[in-house]
Order: sequence, then structure tokens, then C-alpha cells
Amino acid sequence: LRGGRLVVVPFEVSRSPGEFLRLLVDEGVTVLNQTPSAFYQLMQADREAPDMGARLALRWVVFGGEALDVWRLTEWFDRHGDSDPVLVNMYGITETTVHVSYAALDSRIAKSGAGSVIGVGIPDLRVYVLDGGLRPVPAGVAGEMYVGGAGVARGYWNRAGLTAGRFVADPFGSAGGRMYRSGDVARWTDEGVLEFVGRADDQVKVRGFRIELGEVESVLGECAGVGQAVVVVREDRPGDRRLVAYVVPEAGVEVEASGL
Repeated sequence: LRGGRLVVVPFEVSRSPGEFLRLLVDEGVTVLNQTPSAFYQLMQADREAPDMGARLALRWVVFGGEALDVWRLTEWFDRHGDSDPVLVNMYGITETTVHVSYAALDSRIAKSGAGSVIGVGIPDLRVYVLDGGLRPVPAGVAGEMYVGGAGVARGYWNRAGLTAGRFVADPFGSAGGRMYRSGDVARWTDEGVLEFVGRADDQVKVRGFRIELGEVESVLGECAGVGQAVVVVREDRPGDRRLVAYVVPEAGVEVEASGL
């Protein structure tokens, strides 16, 4: 067995990329798990304080929680190289015991213009990219991701209808096996590597949290005086994703944002 010392990040430090960089150096952190958006901010702190960044002891940085823009890592690789630390992008879903696939990244991939590379499946899971008829799609063609294997959960507690819609029979596995319908769209490359494309529904991720835009719109629609509501994700500044709601009031009614 191997282990390491867990470093708990104080809340105030987590809000400041510069202080977080200092914490990584002072504590000698060797393995870091972050969302891509948080790492982009760390990259900026590293760029602004190169002497501090040169003292990092990181061996592995693991991404998860949201889609990664691989091209944005180019400047990091230019400063730190491909293996000091190794950057790994992982794709995962709660319903499949989190991690599903992984991809070790390097400067070649970052500069190639590749999409959000999520790699290959981990050993105890099977990843399928299927069309609407549950048929495998060829390389380069986008389809919905399904996940089968030992890591797939039994279903949602006391939500039989939702379970039936998401956990479906696995026609490619053993008899009685099930696979999870992820709602994520991906494609295989000619090299047998998965690229994440986006969502097949209105679900989005903001800072690692899954959000159904339709549910937010429904709640807004119940507010007094609201006639119509649309919710979108905006990224006005790189790495700063946020929900923005657009509301049309009912005729003759004035709606204040503070009342929503």
C-alpha cells in the first residue's frame, strides 16, 4: 500500500489563485485534483509568479468535473514540460462510481487542436458510443456515451421511473447486464481515443456541479410576475462560467431581480 498526506485547503485560500499556488509550494503537494476552470486560474498565478511556480513539487495533476479545453494547456507545457508534472484528464459520472476514462496529456495533444480528450476506459468499465438505435457509431461520428461494467450503480433511490430511463439493458454485455445512458455526446478518434463533444440534453456543468437548465427555468417561471424565462451558461471571461437568466415579465408587471 502507498499513501500520502492530505492537505486541506482553507476557504480563503481556495478563493485566491496566488495564495493557492503558495500553499501548493509550502506544503510540497505532489498530487492535485482540480476542475479545469480552477486550474486555468492556477496557470495564471503560475505565469505571474514564475519563481514560485518553479518550486512546485507536483508529479500528477488530475482534471475532472467539467469539460477541458486542451489547447489552453499549451502555455503550461511550455513552462513545465510534458512530465513535470503529468497532466491527466478524467471523465466520470456519479452513476458509474465516478471515473470512467482517462487520458494522459502532453504538449503535442495540446497543440494538435484536439477537442476535449477523455481517453480510454478504465479496466472495470466498458464505454460505448451509440446512435439513437443503440448501434455503435464509426470513428469520427458523434453519438451518446453509454457505460457498462462492474462500476455501474443499481439505480436511483426510490426513483423507479428515472432509473428505468437511464439504466438500460446492455446488449453488448452478459445476460442481465445493464448500462448507464450518460446523456453525454462523444466520438472515437481513429486512434481509439474518446473526445467529449457536449450534452445531448439541457444539463450543464458549472464549477463541477451538474445543473439542469430546464429545472432552473421552471423555478423562475413560478415566480410572481414572470411570463417567460430562459437560462444559459455564459463565459464572458475565460474559465469563469456562470448561469445567466433572461426573464420576460407578464404584461403590465415589473419584475425586480432581487425578487426572483
